Amino acid sequence: MHDAELASHELTPHIDAIRQVARPCLVGSPCESDRDSYFGGMPRVPSNFDWPTKDGYPLAFVGQLHCRDLDLVPSDDGDLLFFYDNRHWGYKPKDIGHAIVTHIPSGVERHEPDLPTRTVPAFFGLTKKCVSPKHYQRVNVQFERSDSYPWYERELLTFPDDVADECYSEFCCSIRPDIQIGGFPSPIQSDYMERDCANAFGVGDVDDWVLLLQLFEIGDMMWGDAGALYWFIYRGDLSAMRFDRVWMVSQCH
Repeated sequence: MHDAELASHELTPHIDAIRQVARPCLVGSPCESDRDSYFGGMPRVPSNFDWPTKDGYPLAFVGQLHCRDLDLVPSDDGDLLFFYDNRHWGYKPKDIGHAIVTHIPSGVERHEPDLPTRTVPAFFGLTKKCVSPKHYQRVNVQFERSDSYPWYERELLTFPDDVADECYSEFCCSIRPDIQIGGFPSPIQSDYMERDCANAFGVGDVDDWVLLLQLFEIGDMMWGDAGALYWFIYRGDLSAMRFDRVWMVSQCH
């Protein structure tokens, strides 16, 4: 619980109410030592791995997170690999395939592949060009347990005046993690991303979608103008370790 930060934002009278709506999460931070969980670099994949594409374009590799590090994932086995095509925002169902999460189980022989190259149409289909995905520098990450808090748009908290409302908004901004697993997202724009997820697949309601990963800009990663990626998964799919319906929404300033 962020009692000291709440006190510094003059929210001590409201701590009990804020505690009641808080959700546990994991917060990641970059570290110097090599870790099984990291962003950027290259994935470690089986020899028969098929690099994901969208409309013929290979997706950029975002990160590899070891299941043992993630309390949210109901298995300690293997790794989750995140891929993203930055030509899509994730606001419309037609964006499907723009963000992929793949589970690679442990016990499978793996290697670091070469960065893929694909040939795609160019100049209104009259010519062709070779494209490769963006390659980011590797950032190792470690996780610790924390708490997350709902932003005002969710209307889960009611304060007696505008001053307390403003203090709470400033508090949420001050503790916003760049890397987060589970809990409430920290939106840059609207806080209705779970609705986009439900609409994309026609599955569940907003309460059925779980924040799998929140990633702001780390290392040399850039998501628009000081942006972030928000990956969600349907709760039933998470329990089943099924990742083919993960949805990602990107936001920026």
